Amino acid sequence: MIYKVINFSTLKHTKQTGNYLPVFICNLTNLYIFYKILPRGGVTMKNLDIKLENSPLIYRSKLTIPSHINFGLELELDKVDYDEVRDLVRREFNDIFLVKVDDSLTKGQSAEIVTPVLRNNKETWILLKRLGELLQRLNPDYSLCSFQVNFDGSLLPWNEDKVRFLKLFAMYEDIIYRFSLGEDDSFRESIETYAYPIIWMMKSIKSHGDDSIVDMFSKNKRYGIVFKENPDLIEFRSPNMSSNPIMWQNYVTTFYYLIEASISKKLDMKKIDYYIDHFYKSYILENYSLEKKDKAIEFCDLIFKKSDDSISFMHQYLKK
Repeated sequence: MIYKVINFSTLKHTKQTGNYLPVFICNLTNLYIFYKILPRGGVTMKNLDIKLENSPLIYRSKLTIPSHINFGLELELDKVDYDEVRDLVRREFNDIFLVKVDDSLTKGQSAEIVTPVLRNNKETWILLKRLGELLQRLNPDYSLCSFQVNFDGSLLPWNEDKVRFLKLFAMYEDIIYRFSLGEDDSFRESIETYAYPIIWMMKSIKSHGDDSIVDMFSKNKRYGIVFKENPDLIEFRSPNMSSNPIMWQNYVTTFYYLIEASISKKLDMKKIDYYIDHFYKSYILENYSLEKKDKAIEFCDLIFKKSDDSISFMHQYLKK
């Protein structure tokens, strides 16, 4: 009996092929190995519940995003004593964080905490875990508050890149917004003013030039995406705030990989354009709060490279 020797170390995971699942079929002369291609994130409708049960949502010492990526957070707090927040943060962290008044919240009873430029390392996540614990002790009102993540604008250097990103975001905006509910069951009251979905705007101006589209999202802070200038930043305005740093990690991971996926040349722009052109939902926020498990798995498969990131996303998306 003769068997063909297969060196498994030569098999590499790639974006094109996904995860390998070996299936062995033997005959008298050869050992044939066939590979069924699974989604890159390793999550399917059949194995989702098992993976969620076996992989609980935990706080990680480091994320899977590259360690050189710069990001920052902005955290809104309402119904608090500004002086107390400022003094407490300063006492706990010296001058690491900027604390300022947020004029969009209750006058005289609000604060916003702005982090410095951060990178994905153990020190960052130890620091943010301590900040989350401090916020939980303060116990602010988050009913009007947003959680914002900023990335360096150089990740999308050209307006063409920004428009591709906006289109991809619009296509999966319903998935992203339900995920961004965090621990809540409904969107905050002021979402229509400060973090409104972009799909209708993208549908109405999609035929405009790239410069015109980017300009719309550079000057208007009504939407969930803002391109800031001076400094050059990509801002994700999450609909709902949370003091849970596990969710902060999920936001940073998801939004980074969404940016990365948007500049992939393998992105099916015809499919995305078709979705935007034919979008018709009337009660958009009600629709966005609905669970769409199949589409959420599709989103994970598109943007994530690691199964753990997909599982963390689905935990938060499904609230499990």
